[in-house]
Amino acid sequence: MNILTFTTRFGQDAQVRHTAAGNAVTTVRCPVESGYGSNKHTSWVTVVIFAERGEKLAPHILKGGKATITGELKIREFESNGAKRLAVEVLMRDIELQGEPRQAGQSHEPAGTGQQSGPVDDFDDSSIPF
Repeated sequence: MNILTFTTRFGQDAQVRHTAAGNAVTTVRCPVESGYGSNKHTSWVTVVIFAERGEKLAPHILKGGKATITGELKIREFESNGAKRLAVEVLMRDIELQGEPRQAGQSHEPAGTGQQSGPVDDFDDSSIPF
């Protein structure tokens, strides 16, 4: 089974392109972090959304927006400037958009009345390395 689920913020606005046959292909680059502390590393994956679904989602996929994405992991090999390279892609099956994109200078918390929208969790998980 090849299913990957991750939560990320979009690294760019979605880009819609069309194949020679006129089929829409929407892509967006997303950072995926691993490790913690001084061992933290950011990798980039390209999320690919096919057909009309991608065209309809594109206006809502904006740089800084947060989402949970589920899809099929695909590693594609290509050649660039004579060197072989790998591209990590996720062929999207499902997406859950989570709030509005962050703007420069905004805090990480969503705008609102200051009231909690869900249950309060008093557990401090900052010492857990994952």
